[in-house]
Amino acid sequence: MEHGEEKTQWHDKVAGYIRKKDVYAFHKRYGYGQRSLVEAQISRIKRCIGSILLTRKIGSQEREDVIIAIILNRWNSFGRPVSFRNG
Repeated sequence: MEHGEEKTQWHDKVAGYIRKKDVYAFHKRYGYGQRSLVEAQISRIKRCIGSILLTRKIGSQEREDVIIAIILNRWNSFGRPVSFRNG
């Protein structure tokens, strides 16, 4: 649905593109699937490491951040996980 107002220009452009092509063409053109890949990676990280810092003192938290960054860089050096449909 296009509105034709100044503040809805981007929405109107996207809605027109989807109407002309389809939603999958929109996803492919604008890299929409990349967001889900990033969110899946963040979810994996939080499941393994946790979503909060475990130490209370600022100095300890700074060292904890460095350790987490080293772990993430090591994981990223392994490459992306290979996924497949089950079923």
